[in-house]
Amino acid sequence: MVEPAAGKIIIDGIDIATIGLHDLRSRISIIPQDPSLFYGSIRNNLDPLDEYTDDEVWAAIRTAHIEGLLEKPTEKYVEDPDDDKDKMGIWVEGVGLNKWVMYGGSKFSVGEQQLLSLCLLRKEFKDCTILTIAHRLNTVMDCGRILVMDQGTVAEFDTPKNLLARDGPFTQLVASMKLNEGELASNERHVAIVHILAN
Repeated sequence: MVEPAAGKIIIDGIDIATIGLHDLRSRISIIPQDPSLFYGSIRNNLDPLDEYTDDEVWAAIRTAHIEGLLEKPTEKYVEDPDDDKDKMGIWVEGVGLNKWVMYGGSKFSVGEQQLLSLCLLRKEFKDCTILTIAHRLNTVMDCGRILVMDQGTVAEFDTPKNLLARDGPFTQLVASMKLNEGELASNERHVAIVHILAN
């Protein structure tokens, strides 16, 4: 995030321009569509600044229901410091927080990488403001408000229920994807931005 050149962004009633960038960055988390895992251990990936205890890291892992991913061992190449002749090193297994991640997360399937990056948004972040940018409607149907963008401009902005009550772009998108109103479980602090993609 950088200082805005123009306009305003207000989150929870606070203009973010009134907050220092360091404080702002420390209070906003971004979960990308294509999550990246870095070379190192699971613990290093989840807590790169070593700010939390192992118990706190494990609590977060259990909250996200991904502890099963950490039970399968992986291997890491380690050089033997006492053997100048053998520079080949040895392979050691890592489990739990020591489970080893190759560059880009290649030891994990795409689904596992996504699980490591996703939290239980509906349950654990129900009291947080969440801004979701999505192309798949089923990921945003329970948001409190949906902003529909069309060619860079706002086409609609309302609750999913109100948007579905009118015959607008959002209703047409939902109909084309055969989603149903049963998926609506509005959370007022979750806002989604939906882009209408040109054909």
